[in-house]
Amino acid sequence: MPMKAWCKDSFRISFGIFITIAIFVAVVPNLTAQNDPSTSRLRSLNNQLLTMYGRLLSSPAGDASALRSQAATVIEQRAAILGNLIQTDPAKPLGLAFSQDVLANLAGAFPQSASQLESAGTWEGQLNWVVAMKPDLINYRDLRRLTIGSESYEVYFAQREPAGMKCRDILRVRGIRVDTRIAAADANIQSVAAAGGCNTIGDQKTVVLLVTFPGTPAPTIDPASVNNIFFGSAGRSVSEYWREASYGVTSASGGVFGWYTLDAVYTCDQYSAIKTAAIKAADPEVNFTQYSRLAIIFPSSSCSWAGLAEVGCGTISSADGTVTGSTAWMLSNYFTPSSTLSDYGVKLATHELGHNLGLHHSSSRDFGAEALGAPGTAGTLSEYGDVFSTMGSWNLGHYPAPHKKMLNWMTEGGTIRTVTSNGSFSVQPFEMGAGTLQALKIQRGTGGSDWVWLEFRQPVGNYDSTLGLQIFSGATIHYQDSTTGIHTHLLDLTPETSSWTDPDLAATKSWIDNYTNLRIDVTGATPSTLNVDVTYGPIPCLPANPTVTLSPPNPSVYAGSSVNYAVTVTNNDSLGCSPRVFNLSSSQPSTWPSVFSQSLPTISPSSSTSTTLTKSVPTGIAEGMYVVDSSAQSSGNTGTGYANATVVPPVPPLTATLSGPTPTYPTNSTVPITATVLQGSAPASGASVTFTLTRPDASKTTKTVLTGSNGQATWNYKVNPKGQTGPYQVTAQSTYGSQTVTAAAIGFTVQ
Repeated sequence: MPMKAWCKDSFRISFGIFITIAIFVAVVPNLTAQNDPSTSRLRSLNNQLLTMYGRLLSSPAGDASALRSQAATVIEQRAAILGNLIQTDPAKPLGLAFSQDVLANLAGAFPQSASQLESAGTWEGQLNWVVAMKPDLINYRDLRRLTIGSESYEVYFAQREPAGMKCRDILRVRGIRVDTRIAAADANIQSVAAAGGCNTIGDQKTVVLLVTFPGTPAPTIDPASVNNIFFGSAGRSVSEYWREASYGVTSASGGVFGWYTLDAVYTCDQYSAIKTAAIKAADPEVNFTQYSRLAIIFPSSSCSWAGLAEVGCGTISSADGTVTGSTAWMLSNYFTPSSTLSDYGVKLATHELGHNLGLHHSSSRDFGAEALGAPGTAGTLSEYGDVFSTMGSWNLGHYPAPHKKMLNWMTEGGTIRTVTSNGSFSVQPFEMGAGTLQALKIQRGTGGSDWVWLEFRQPVGNYDSTLGLQIFSGATIHYQDSTTGIHTHLLDLTPETSSWTDPDLAATKSWIDNYTNLRIDVTGATPSTLNVDVTYGPIPCLPANPTVTLSPPNPSVYAGSSVNYAVTVTNNDSLGCSPRVFNLSSSQPSTWPSVFSQSLPTISPSSSTSTTLTKSVPTGIAEGMYVVDSSAQSSGNTGTGYANATVVPPVPPLTATLSGPTPTYPTNSTVPITATVLQGSAPASGASVTFTLTRPDASKTTKTVLTGSNGQATWNYKVNPKGQTGPYQVTAQSTYGSQTVTAAAIGFTVQ
């Protein structure tokens, strides 16, 4: 496979224009989220469903069947759109899903379709996380599943996943679920998976299985050559890569087994089944409890990915027992003799097994005409854009310093120096043995929470020596902020060129951060030392647009009443600016009066404060979903946040009455107790009725029954032959949608 060329836009824009665009982009996503085809269609379906619900509440009982049939089609269509949006852009469905009270009412009104409505809640379970790498090294997919008991759910994060998350962690997510897909508004690691025998230091015991499928001949790949790719000590291999990159603390050993023909033909998406079948096929020959790493290599002409791997360690289960261990799946065409000449097997295996160690991709982060944009600016990420790390595109480069720190191959206070004040530093080559200063972790500006990582690459050893020459000219710099997670983000310190093959800040060059008081000077370089000065000057004042958020994202409200939002404003000015006051306003919906509970106090840079926005809904406005906004403005800087409001039709009151045929019963008889539940004058079909019966001795028993289409639920209570005689009392609590009502008690006597 040819090396992918990674280029930046050849068209460059001036600094002033770039700032304008960056400010515009910070505002526009909320607007575009309201207008793209999927969300527009979802909003339309939401409004149709609310209209049908309103008609159901006010129509004669005879019209209910037709309305429920129409609603079933709408509910099915919106479930499909919600499910797709959860996969592609999970933040959008979180803002367009109905609130819990609306969902409860819709489920009661349309019980046959209730299972297709989204549910809002919190889910907690064990995580399995697999990354699939596409051969084009442009596209990839994170496959995250949360196992809760016997159920498994796909999880998609609206924001970056929790820091350090990996397989087998116990994860709690809050959001919405459609079928088996969860859009997570936020997530927290409840407990970290124990390493067991699966860690990043020491000899990584690895078993490699070569497997094929019925009807597919085994490729002409010699197991001995695969053994050399993984464990060889001469030339390049996974083991020697790890040994060199870890400064001798990590390596790999093990064996290659196969070829095995599996028991069935599996698709590439059935990777879990391939793993189970491969272990079963090799079990008579392999004691899997002796290994903590499993690699499966198989042929395929239809796979959409080149390799796939767990992030961290899952489990390896065989007839010998279950152990903590990681799994990677790779296509055999990267291990053919011709591919071996280009080290594709080593490149692919060190990448996929890097995921197994707990790493994500080495990306590039482009800020156009600048090396680095303002704090909080996303820039443009190229997922595999780092051509100097095997966790990026096809290359043999060492894992970057932030990744080596995650693996405990480098340590702060040891080979990494944390820099928060002025200083001069002599950085040794990144490839040299441990015990020297090999990386700087530099605070981005006084008091900042982001970091600039600096390392010095040289053509030393078997791996970095294969890289392009410019990477050896000076400081290689990566950026870490709240979005980085377990990725690394390479910066381009030569933004004036169109290539990502020359990112270094070369000797005698300087970089001045346009947004903080940080300056880095590379004062000199020899093959053995890079001399670097770090300076923190006066903190500049750089005004920026504020960030505005509204919560909750989509509350329900009746026409003629009001709805409240918590409006949070964050001052994004640089730390050198003075605190300032922001003026608040709300323009959408334009006919809804707006009141803020208080004026915002003065907000310091990088700080936030909140107030309450009350929107009054005019009487007579149609049910439906409406966009609500709030803006904060100060001295030419404006930020706008968005939410929704769902105007629901007024719900008729819920009533429940109890009845029994006669006032007295003998022992050893059946007492039919009926609850009739109405919403307004219409039967409440599918209401949950909990009967509570109190015996003469004050002991109690309960029974829950659902109402039928006539709104009635009957409990046939059996009085035992030796049952108590005397007065009995029955009450019933009925729940329908978001409404709950308790029926007046009735009594009967057993004689």
